[in-house]
Amino acid sequence: MGASLREVAATAGVSLSTASRVFTNAAVVSPEIRERVLAASERLGYRPRERAGRGEPTALRSLIFLVRVHNRVGLAAMLGDFYGYVLQGVEAECRRQRISMRFALDDGTPLERQLERLEPPGDSGILLVGPFTAEDVAAVQGQGYPLVLLNNVVDQPVDAVLPDYYHGAQLAVRHLLAAGHQRIAYLHGRDRYTTRLRLQGYEAALREAGINPDPQWVVSSSMAPQSAREAVAELLRRETGCTALFCVNDVSAYGALLALGDAGLQPGDDLSVVGFDDLDLSNLTTTRLTTIHVPKLEMGALAVRRIQERAADAEAPIQRVLLGVRLVEGETVSPPAFARARRNGRAIAME
Repeated sequence: MGASLREVAATAGVSLSTASRVFTNAAVVSPEIRERVLAASERLGYRPRERAGRGEPTALRSLIFLVRVHNRVGLAAMLGDFYGYVLQGVEAECRRQRISMRFALDDGTPLERQLERLEPPGDSGILLVGPFTAEDVAAVQGQGYPLVLLNNVVDQPVDAVLPDYYHGAQLAVRHLLAAGHQRIAYLHGRDRYTTRLRLQGYEAALREAGINPDPQWVVSSSMAPQSAREAVAELLRRETGCTALFCVNDVSAYGALLALGDAGLQPGDDLSVVGFDDLDLSNLTTTRLTTIHVPKLEMGALAVRRIQERAADAEAPIQRVLLGVRLVEGETVSPPAFARARRNGRAIAME
């Protein structure tokens, strides 16, 4: 078995992503670094897999949907409402283009070794789904696979398809501002590129309204319902005076609704809530959640089209495709004055 790209990178004294850029002819690599990497690859006998270049169109015959989760228990949750629809979009587009699709779960071993067990890259591409890193992307690119990231962005030249999280967060906060809220809390999630976009959009919308974001208004969770429930309970104990809450996703918003119920509060009446993703559970709660719609089926289909374009022209400019999102009004947002009136009315009735 020949040397791996990781071994070449270690021998040349560079990162895996830098070594990958040498074999993808990226202009950002200096001549000195390029020479070191090529010399190391020659010494170790490394042979990168062939890639289709400009003028050598290649139609994919197979697509690998490679998923990474933090643990096996998380797989069911990950492929639930959100990624379940994305996967449906991928499968439908593959069927339309007569591409066979294979589902693969990252097993935690070095990605290069896993790739050796998959279909060769001659007419196969890979969709990376989950918290893959720039090093992972470099490993896949170094093997010559056409590649697209789904719902993720890394510091490595690679195509990606994801929702416009920044604008979606702005839509959510602007909706709450239009309802009269000034003190708007944010339920954050795991610190990733996509969650940071939502945090940035939240802060930008507040600032454009002349409101300085208060760090005390932000609480974090693992994005699981129980974790969100506990985080919102902590927010309520702080007594920040916030009258509204924007949540990183609908699953977290569901946990927030549970926390409100624990405290004897009503969503919308006592605390306005907006989620993100427009999952099916948004319509299954007692009070229909106001949320941001993400076109999940379209997201999967676009990823397949983008990887086909990459297979046809390996030297084409890298594209980061942002899908438009929109607000879906439910029943969890009302003006803060109405919330105060409801609280006062209940208090009078109890006296």
